[in-house]
Amino acid sequence: MNQALIQQYAVSLEDLLRRYASADAEAARLLSALAPYLDDAKAGRILTPLEHIPGDYYFDEGTLRKYRDLEHAYSKFQIEVTGGEPPALIAFRNRVNAQKN
Repeated sequence: MNQALIQQYAVSLEDLLRRYASADAEAARLLSALAPYLDDAKAGRILTPLEHIPGDYYFDEGTLRKYRDLEHAYSKFQIEVTGGEPPALIAFRNRVNAQKN
């Protein structure tokens, strides 16, 4: 697990959540639900992949999908703390990038 990425993504996600939480109750609830995970990530305490983190609901069925930057930050954090990008995704991205060149 890439601790530097986990910490970077946690800080970015927390910053966005704090910004939106002041005006959006769902963002405030998500910030509250993710607080222990964000704290652990920033402190370097996530040493093994997590099975799941809360939050999918807020984007899939809630209203937070309107914040594309927040959804992107959440996705990056979620992917990294649950084990990183799967090899199949990395291989696919490499093939797509090779075809572009």
